[in-house]
Amino acid sequence: MDTSDFPWCWYYLADCGRWHRFEDDPDNPLRSEDIEKYYKRNSKAVLNTSSGNCESKMDYSAMLQTDLITGRQRRIQRAFNIERGPEYLTVADYVKTEGLLNADIVSISRIQNLDLWEIFCRKKKQIMRIQDVKEIQEKRLFHGTEMTNVDSICKYNFDLRLTGKHASVYGKGIYFAKHAQFADRYSIGSRDPLPLYGGETRGVQGEYTKVIFLARVIIGKSTVGQDIYRKPDHGSSENTHYSCVDDVNHPKIFVIFDPNQIYPEYLIQYTGR
Repeated sequence: MDTSDFPWCWYYLADCGRWHRFEDDPDNPLRSEDIEKYYKRNSKAVLNTSSGNCESKMDYSAMLQTDLITGRQRRIQRAFNIERGPEYLTVADYVKTEGLLNADIVSISRIQNLDLWEIFCRKKKQIMRIQDVKEIQEKRLFHGTEMTNVDSICKYNFDLRLTGKHASVYGKGIYFAKHAQFADRYSIGSRDPLPLYGGETRGVQGEYTKVIFLARVIIGKSTVGQDIYRKPDHGSSENTHYSCVDDVNHPKIFVIFDPNQIYPEYLIQYTGR
């Protein structure tokens, strides 16, 4: 995944507990493009700045900004920005047309986690090598969840240990849906919306906000699952299948038993109870 030309934004964690762009602070001379320029030169460096009565240092390695006069520190974060650009419109259209989601989209955030992406790519190559094939089936699928799970998923991926909270009709794995409309059933609404991943809160006054993930999922060869399954080839030493489904010919529900087959690519917030 080449990220060299991506429009990155830089944020700081404000006292209110929300992330704000450096551009939104009138007392701060730093802008995302300036911070990013120095970051690309050396991602482990310390950037010292001085303007008026403000002196600070920005530690890229620790992701901390320190006020050199008061000693006060605050967390900083680098996040990919797709806001209202072509990618935003493409994903929004996919959610509405392919995902059949009938709701107003509040925000779309791209989850830029290179560690998870590299693990996902290695898993894909491993399966292709084992199956002796040049291509393996991969789909973009939806997963609804509670807002309290979002940060963990973005950082560490889906946790197989937490499965079974809802009905496990097709196996004790991680569930995905072809349609966002179905995944919406498992998303819990909240009047306190999340900030953009690394960004500012964009809630809708008086409305409940919900979240779903749009993930890349390695499906491979599928088989119909059952509630007792803990892997696709249940009760067999063979590994010919890599997912369980509700219907082999026209699948709408997919169950994955290895988180390495998943890359959480987009976080979508939308209105709804």
